[in-house]
Amino acid sequence: MAIEILRRRPPSELYPSRAAVDLIRHFEGLSLTGYLDPIGIPTIGYGRTGPVAVVGKRITLAEADALLDEDVASHAQIVRDQITVPLTQGEMDALTSLAFNLGYIPKSLKACLNGGVTDAGKVMTPGSYGSALLQFPRNCRAAGIPLKGLYRRRLAEACLFCDLPWENACSISVIKLQVTEGGQIDPNESTSLEDTLMRARLDTSKPPNTSETLKKPWSELVKKAEPEAVPATGEAEPAEKEAPQPNPPLVSAPVSVPPSGPAVQAPAVVVPAPQPPPPPVTAPKPPEPVVIAPKTVDVKSIPYGEIAPENGAKNMSESQRGVGMVIVGAGSLIQIITTRLGVGTAVGAIAFDLSRDPVVIALVATAVVAAIGWFTRKRGTKVMTKGMIEAKTLLK
Repeated sequence: MAIEILRRRPPSELYPSRAAVDLIRHFEGLSLTGYLDPIGIPTIGYGRTGPVAVVGKRITLAEADALLDEDVASHAQIVRDQITVPLTQGEMDALTSLAFNLGYIPKSLKACLNGGVTDAGKVMTPGSYGSALLQFPRNCRAAGIPLKGLYRRRLAEACLFCDLPWENACSISVIKLQVTEGGQIDPNESTSLEDTLMRARLDTSKPPNTSETLKKPWSELVKKAEPEAVPATGEAEPAEKEAPQPNPPLVSAPVSVPPSGPAVQAPAVVVPAPQPPPPPVTAPKPPEPVVIAPKTVDVKSIPYGEIAPENGAKNMSESQRGVGMVIVGAGSLIQIITTRLGVGTAVGAIAFDLSRDPVVIALVATAVVAAIGWFTRKRGTKVMTKGMIEAKTLLK
């Protein structure tokens, strides 16, 4: 993944990524109503100018997105037409955003990439990517005046040019711009490109090591890939010089100096910082043994009642359901006999009616069940109770 991001390819093979579109959306802002920008140009949507941009005109969000897609594609084509050297994806994204904002690639930046003479009279060799990086903060003027919003955008594009995350590094709260009386950017009171790129390298908004660029120091990020520029005509621009990097301090042992004679400086001896001892390694606890043993069962939960014979479950002959069926059957029988006697005296007709009555059939079945239950209760209860006692003994 990292190798693919940093591999340079011809601009004709590259297209703006989501990072470029997000940066453009952030800095252009969205207005669904036409307005005048800071220098009086009618603008609408995401920084769209031209005939479609009319002050007071309203468009929908879908129309604004469509205009943004057209503008990103057209300005990416400007980069393909004007840049002749291979680019990484981040460099393509940064140049597309720059062209989107300015409408062109600045002369000095194009000279650093393609080779040529800058506006300061320096002759650059093709592929001067480090020098091109230094040109971004110089193109932040509107009507000749440096603006903080444009300066912040140029620093964000410089981060994108180096394949670094720009969101936190270019926050409004951390970017400062101070202009001198002569209209120049005050380097002592303004956020430098170096500080911005170093802050971007420490950005935690993206996973670490997403690009090999994150591992490079500042000196590598702006290292020129060409010989030193040779002045052509005119004097070089005093501003926009690469700041020298101080060497990291070394911890050295004290050096003894003889009391007389010239002082001889001994070589510095680097003393490594003491390392804490590693923490003791404790062996993991063995897993708890699995114990398999029979469990006791509450025989009272068995739906036959208590195991004592005197507390056993009732059979059908003793239940309330059986008594109810007897009462209903007896009532039906009396009703049938009474009715039948009122209309006739044929005993056969009564027997015939009784044989077809479902209540009588149920009554006969109840009597049979009651008789069976009465005959088997004593013996059955004893057998069931004995089996439950034996089961309880085995379970214990």
